[in-house]
Amino acid sequence: MKRLHLRTLWLAVAVVPACSPVGVAIATPPQSNMPPASSTAASDLPGSDGWINTTIRQKLSAATNPANAGIRVETRGGMVKLSGHVPQQADADRAVMLARAVDGVISVDDSSLVVGAAEHQGPLDDSFN
Repeated sequence: MKRLHLRTLWLAVAVVPACSPVGVAIATPPQSNMPPASSTAASDLPGSDGWINTTIRQKLSAATNPANAGIRVETRGGMVKLSGHVPQQADADRAVMLARAVDGVISVDDSSLVVGAAEHQGPLDDSFN
């Protein structure tokens, strides 16, 4: 009697795993409603402050005017501030025009652009007593 019972047990052990659904054997990760992660930083998106800054700097350097090299660009909330030294008013006007043409720019402040030759900052006191 024990042998019959043992055979039945072995048969049950062999058959039960074969009857299990296939989906249980293959685990799939849970699906998320989140969009896939992107390697693009938020500052690289068109219209962001970082993107606006980069684009304006590229346009200024592409203008092949050496005067543009002295212009600094700051952007906050789409508002651009240009600062630095330019030799002529035409250079300042051109920089403002290039900045305004960039998508996402709300306003351009050029009040910190100094027109004329940059003054040389020398030592405060040339005399040695």
